[in-house]
Amino acid sequence: MNVRSIDNAELATTPAEYRKLVESDADWIVRSADDVWEVREAGYGPLAKLPEVDLRAFVATLEFKDGGVVTGSYRPLVATLTLTDIFEVFGYFGWSRELFLRDLEYSCNLSSGSCQFDFWYFCSPEFCSPPGP
Repeated sequence: MNVRSIDNAELATTPAEYRKLVESDADWIVRSADDVWEVREAGYGPLAKLPEVDLRAFVATLEFKDGGVVTGSYRPLVATLTLTDIFEVFGYFGWSRELFLRDLEYSCNLSSGSCQFDFWYFCSPEFCSPPGP
């Protein structure tokens, strides 16, 4: 993984853009739990200031599929990180703040491909379908 500063213009703003990013050879996006730890170990960005116990709790909730994050809980981040920091964390996954806010409070059931309401969770818009209005 190429740990570096992320240009917001590179981040996906729609589910289709996220799918395209995940399918690309972009070497700067987090594609696994090991990548999350690599960002942390580089001492770069908000993950470097997150207490290890909170990072372990965050990573333990993450599920990945086909080179992208599918679901997880952002709750372990909120005690230490600012909202701007949390947006930056999700930037490492390739998500813009708009995409992150779109799919908050849902968790993904990978076997059914559907999302259900689940406070403190997020659901990838490309791998699961949140209920519509």
